[in-house]
Amino acid sequence: MRPTIIDADTGHDLWTAQQCAEFSGTARGTFTSYATRGRAPEPVAKLHGLTLWDSTEVTEWAAGRRKRNRDS
Repeated sequence: MRPTIIDADTGHDLWTAQQCAEFSGTARGTFTSYATRGRAPEPVAKLHGLTLWDSTEVTEWAAGRRKRNRDS
């Protein structure tokens, strides 16, 4: 089973910190540290104890991060 959380207003998938970390190739703690320090997207919601991020924002952030790493 692969349950998903979808924002009813935007239709975007909402991801947990673990999902964001897996997508971006970072550890969960690294991703949440980046988000806390403004180096990754801010969470958009909390639901039943889960902090959630907009998957579209995380995807765009990760793409920019990969591009910067390739260009360095």
